[in-house]
Amino acid sequence: MTRTVFVSSTFVDLQTHRKAIWDMLAKFDVTVRGMEQFGARTETPLQTCLIEVDQSDIYVGVMSFRLGSIEPTSGKSYTQLEYERAIALSKKVFIYLVDEENALVPVRFIDRGESQEKLDSFKSILRERHTIETYTNEADLVAKVKRDLERHISPRGGIESNPDEFSFSAARLKTFMLLPKAVAGTEIRLRLHVEGRPYPASRVVCQAFNLEFGGTVGLPISVLEPKGIESSDLPDLYISAKHATELLPIAKGDVLDGYMKMHFSSKKIDSVRARFRPHTDYPNISAAASVLGEAVHYEADSRLALELSKTLEFKSGSASAV
Repeated sequence: MTRTVFVSSTFVDLQTHRKAIWDMLAKFDVTVRGMEQFGARTETPLQTCLIEVDQSDIYVGVMSFRLGSIEPTSGKSYTQLEYERAIALSKKVFIYLVDEENALVPVRFIDRGESQEKLDSFKSILRERHTIETYTNEADLVAKVKRDLERHISPRGGIESNPDEFSFSAARLKTFMLLPKAVAGTEIRLRLHVEGRPYPASRVVCQAFNLEFGGTVGLPISVLEPKGIESSDLPDLYISAKHATELLPIAKGDVLDGYMKMHFSSKKIDSVRARFRPHTDYPNISAAASVLGEAVHYEADSRLALELSKTLEFKSGSASAV
């Protein structure tokens, strides 16, 4: 059965993003609905939008920095009213929010004042209700929409052979090691081997990468796929509580396959591990120094990070232990 997809977003700022999504959806056995083909109708623009949502099976919501047109009675944007209609009718919902740290957006497409406050409030609702994805540009957005839809809809002509994700990931990861800012915010697929016990991520790490302090764990890792990645060059993996509670207990020897978001920060980070109570490794007193040696601390002037955003497979190493 052919499914119907409704693409919801503001238009002026996301016109190229919408076109990229429409072009990608042409490869799927779906009917696409959206403002591009509304044409002249007797209904009001809002009524037209809601009718299209009613007739759709899947709602794809894309948000950037513009609130868009406002319905005067409710004071809500058309995009929010379309979303609320999709929720009320129990449609399948996919939400994509712009990466506010890494996306490059013209200033003219960024709302301020009351519009920004309303948009931020709407985004907060979306983050609370859904496992959202973030995007940095058109290509990143299309890749994520395609990946999500493939779990529910087959491409035209049957299952499409996926490109070699690991080869793509290897190239992106090598770029990340040399020019991290150029690819920060994008995702790659990795199959990882856990090299040590998880630890609570420090406050500085969480602030640097916009993670939740007290709700994030770090994990020493090596890469199984793609091949040829030196583990000594690799940052630790950071996992939010949402994913960690599904995976715990995590132990050395486990294997994790999934999508990881690449982060870069220029902030100085002296420790990646959280200290939830005072602790001194090498007290600076003569008696201890004569036995333990002088403590030496090195501060990093920048840091890289990987963040788990979607798990494909997880295998406990203990299951195969002899």
